[in-house]
Amino acid sequence: MSLRYDENRQRIICCWEEPRHVVMNKKKGVIRRARMITVKVNNNGKLNNKDIRRHEDHPMFSYISRFNSMLNRIKSLSCHEDGHKCAVCGAKEGVSPYYDVRTQSIIWLCWEHLDDSPLVAA
Repeated sequence: MSLRYDENRQRIICCWEEPRHVVMNKKKGVIRRARMITVKVNNNGKLNNKDIRRHEDHPMFSYISRFNSMLNRIKSLSCHEDGHKCAVCGAKEGVSPYYDVRTQSIIWLCWEHLDDSPLVAA
């Protein structure tokens, strides 16, 4: 599972994979199907009510809600004058917040390192 905030679209994007059983030519197999939920974040930092109603019963929505509250906490505590740096390469432009499942914290990654498994050098 991965959670990230896309600042351009103002959406939290939650992606995960789930196993799907398939039968092809009488042979059974399992494939990993990629799934995604996106939830709009208003300018005041709250999740969009329409998206809340649509996704509130989904098991991944609790993670999205927690991620949003963590982002709001970070935005209220930190000054954005310096900006944020990519945790992998140190780039300052084009970085977005990403929830690292291993450390259970928010790290900032550039577009180049979003798909990679983040290796934080801290």
